[in-house]
Amino acid sequence: MKAYRIYVVDPDGRLQLGQAFEATDDEAAAERALTVASKGRIAELWEGGRIVGRVTEGGGFEAGAGS
Repeated sequence: MKAYRIYVVDPDGRLQLGQAFEATDDEAAAERALTVASKGRIAELWEGGRIVGRVTEGGGFEAGAGS
């Protein structure tokens, strides 16, 4: 299991307090991030110092640091 953290991004670009959880891999963590972030909200998914991806305003998930 890997440790992940989800941060919801405020409209002004600031990260809200993150929710920590464990998942078997990035795909499982991304699924969890999609359920935590409500549609219309942006959220970032991190594993330690590595950004895994971002939940978009439209409710999709974009993987990688370039998200």
